[in-house]
Amino acid sequence: MAKIVIAGTADCPYYAKVELLADKLAKNLPDFQLHKIVRKPSDWKDWLQTTCKERGWVHSKSPLIWRELVDRGGKGVLIGGANDFQEYVFGYYGTESLVTSEDIKKVASENLQTKEEVDEEEKRFQNLSEPLQVCITNASSDTCYHMLHAIAKGDVFGEESEIAIRLYDTKDNMEYLEGVRMETVDLACPLLREVTITSNPHQAFSDCSAVILLDELEQGTEEAKSDWLKRNAEHFVHYAKIIDEIAKQGVKVIVAGNGPINFNAFMMIQYVTNVHRQNIVAVSRMVENHAKAILAERLKVNSAGVVDLLIWGNANGTVYTDVSKARVHNYDGAIWGPPFYCRSAVELVHDAKWLEKEFLELLQSRMETVQTALKRTPAFSQAAAVVSLLAHWWNGSPTGQVFSLGVCSEGWYDVPEGLVFSYPVTMSPKGYWNVVQDIELSDENKEKIQNIVKELLSEKYAIYPPPYVPTPTPPPEPTPPPTTPGGESKKDGEGSEAGEKTEDSDKDKETSETEGSTTATTDSDNDENKPILEKIVEDQVGEETADVPPSAGTPSEGKDGSEGKEEE
Repeated sequence: MAKIVIAGTADCPYYAKVELLADKLAKNLPDFQLHKIVRKPSDWKDWLQTTCKERGWVHSKSPLIWRELVDRGGKGVLIGGANDFQEYVFGYYGTESLVTSEDIKKVASENLQTKEEVDEEEKRFQNLSEPLQVCITNASSDTCYHMLHAIAKGDVFGEESEIAIRLYDTKDNMEYLEGVRMETVDLACPLLREVTITSNPHQAFSDCSAVILLDELEQGTEEAKSDWLKRNAEHFVHYAKIIDEIAKQGVKVIVAGNGPINFNAFMMIQYVTNVHRQNIVAVSRMVENHAKAILAERLKVNSAGVVDLLIWGNANGTVYTDVSKARVHNYDGAIWGPPFYCRSAVELVHDAKWLEKEFLELLQSRMETVQTALKRTPAFSQAAAVVSLLAHWWNGSPTGQVFSLGVCSEGWYDVPEGLVFSYPVTMSPKGYWNVVQDIELSDENKEKIQNIVKELLSEKYAIYPPPYVPTPTPPPEPTPPPTTPGGESKKDGEGSEAGEKTEDSDKDKETSETEGSTTATTDSDNDENKPILEKIVEDQVGEETADVPPSAGTPSEGKDGSEGKEEE
């Protein structure tokens, strides 16, 4: 069976004439198959040259008509132009075109207008289906290599979103990245629109919806930690400024790798204004997955069956691993249940000493153990941790499950606001994370969290030193009590009056010494002592008043709280 192909420009009257003739044949002959190719006048010349070169034809005008065998394929048999096609139709089918030239011109004008409208509509639909721009830095790393397939085939952003991947690295790695790009294209994933490589950060981050930062700055053998942190701060602040300027406002930024990722995320947050600070997170799921794997090996279950194991603190630094809420599915025990049935991990382990000591030691050395066995940095599991985190963040996490994520603190669990701290979170609704705020912590665990806070603060102080607190100056020396001329005290009035003056002098001395002491006295202490002093004075006044005749009057009270001298 044959098929007739008619190609031409939208405004060509000869194309319009043969189109009408071919439509007439297709309508009346069931086996007559027709295919049309319409091009804009500006595109026709290049398209015609390319087509004729591929098929070995010589033709220079519109339209171009050829015949193809439907069931055999091939380059087809050239018929020629408009006159050639009319002779072909008349010879085979005994019919010809009876349309006047005036009508043909009208049809050609309508064809051009229709072509423009169709192209505009297609362009509008393409704009509606713009692919998601995803950027991965340090793209020459093995971690990036292992996550590309999952991103390209729709495991992360869903099966309805087209993806455009940008691989960013230094100029020295461009040749390697070209190989990665070609291999990614060879995956033939339907959702992968394009893969580009670049060493320009502005081109890499432009209009991105997701950014995965895999950069790792190794600490030198003799490099101080403060200098290392300053290098990390400078590197990631540079990223933050560019992302804040040219990425989408709702961009999701994931800081991963083996460096001080909590600190790096914290520094980025300080330099963004358009990007929400909730959209910059640090990956602590790698530590979480390590802990789940160790428990799974102990209980002989799949590590995916261990859920709600929580990581608090500084990912890649000091963490507090909380297994008290961990649950285990599909445990091979005496009691079985439906897929949602689970049991407490602590009860199944049934060994508190192992959880408190050996489990933590295994967790601390897990990365080093794997690295020693592989003789390289483990990248497959790290890629899976980043991919699963981004998939849960973008599409929502499983209902009822809690995960760990390094996020900017808002004061939860007494962690200072602004620090990036790994918390237990859920990711529902999709696109957001929420810290679980109703977990009860013992005093011991609260102390562990505060120790981690001190570690994070020490990293912060490498860039933002705490305010200077001056040392308090010592108070002046106490003033000695006043003495009488000659240094001798008076002898007359040795009776009760003299004794009272001696007591008053002792009180003045005690008061002066108290005011001059180096220990500060609070207002509350003064308030407590004041009623007691007033009571003593009132008792003394009452006793003297009882011994004095009514005409003598009552003694007056001095400024220092002692009794004044009686009038004679």
